[in-house]
Amino acid sequence: MKKIMALLCTVAMSVGLLAGCGSSSGDNQSVSGSDNTGDGGKVVMLACEPEVPAEKEAWEEVAADFEKETGIQVELRFQGTWSDIPQTLQQSKLAGDQIDIVRVGIGTISSTLGAAGGVKDLTDLASPLLDRYSDGMIDNCYIGGHLWALPYYDASSYMCLYNKTLFDEMGLQVPQTWDELVSVSKALSEKDGVMPMIFQGKDGWAWPMMYTETYNQTTGNKSVAAVQSFLKGESFFVSDASVQAFDLVKKFYDENVLTQASLDTDDEGMIATFAQGKAGMLFAGTWDYETLKDSCDFEIGAFQFPVMVDGSHSENGYGVGDYALAIPSFASDDNLENTMRFLEYITRQDNAQKILGTSTMIYEVLKGVSTESDEVTKFLNSQIAGNSSEYLDWLWPSEVNDALSTAIVSVISGEMSSQDAAQYVQDAYTKVCEEKDYTYAWWESWTQEQWDAVTPTKIPDLTQYMQ
Repeated sequence: MKKIMALLCTVAMSVGLLAGCGSSSGDNQSVSGSDNTGDGGKVVMLACEPEVPAEKEAWEEVAADFEKETGIQVELRFQGTWSDIPQTLQQSKLAGDQIDIVRVGIGTISSTLGAAGGVKDLTDLASPLLDRYSDGMIDNCYIGGHLWALPYYDASSYMCLYNKTLFDEMGLQVPQTWDELVSVSKALSEKDGVMPMIFQGKDGWAWPMMYTETYNQTTGNKSVAAVQSFLKGESFFVSDASVQAFDLVKKFYDENVLTQASLDTDDEGMIATFAQGKAGMLFAGTWDYETLKDSCDFEIGAFQFPVMVDGSHSENGYGVGDYALAIPSFASDDNLENTMRFLEYITRQDNAQKILGTSTMIYEVLKGVSTESDEVTKFLNSQIAGNSSEYLDWLWPSEVNDALSTAIVSVISGEMSSQDAAQYVQDAYTKVCEEKDYTYAWWESWTQEQWDAVTPTKIPDLTQYMQ
């Protein structure tokens, strides 16, 4: 989620150059290799430098094995960081470089690259591979009923963790409702040197995480539909549900579940505070779990966000496709046979395990591909994966997220009412629509020419290669 926020700024620079320049015929594409029919030839993949060195080695090993099996060379262009990829992609387009696969977040495709026509429609191309994904793991990669990328990384979600060792010592039960959370918080606050819960409130991008959890409930667990209605102009963000969601976030401070310390704490500070036993509970994202697990010398437990609205249920923010595999719209259709063969090869269970298994996998995105699980990851897979709602900031533009972050802090501090906060977010969206000609449902207004630019002219038969 941190990556999505910063990446949107970089993407904005590249959208103008990517828009309208897709070419399914590959006229501007420089293709290396032999006849590019699946027997010889080359596939080029653009991705940022892997954070784990072992992952890069695994990619190289699998790519070498693929070449031995097929005779197709794979060039792995690992360069820069995740935030560099959109700009590097547009530079490659302008230079006429060969890029057949790009590893990019589905949130980036949803918010900008999709509307810019920057990636191909994979609906027909990748259909034989979809059975390899666990239930629900491919859903986030559909936009407007079309598939734009294949997840190739761990899924993530919001989560509540607690110091199980401390809870057991104090005889505390894991809270499931708001009243239970308040009761547990009061007990923890009476213990010397311990605050009830810690959150990274100093990081402005993080506030929509908590708002997502309350808004999921105030909409009757229909938050995605409510946001889509708002973004399409069918309704306004100023509503009973949005106002109540602000009120519920404020309750965390009004009833001392969160304290001033959280407003002054960033991600690193949050992890350190919890690891040192100075907070009994923590609200964060699963991307922090590996660090937390290695930092704590006590047993960690997990629980779902508390039920705060009668008639609703806890539903955690969740996303798949932070590092997804897409095909640039300017990639040559003449090389799709080779490209799809490589995608088929790396989604085989044994090959995916070699690559993805180099880091902690909390969720089983591809069937059978996982790392050793503990009680927390077992809980997340059994309770969160099937009871979740898409990250809202993967749906709306970054300007809305920035406005929401500002509004939440203003509500908590008493500088803004919840009603005014909802209007502030609405005004930010109206402004981006007017000043940047933003359209959420871009796929509904595309011309045939725009669809042709992202629609493959050839659909290789992958079934002949599948094991």
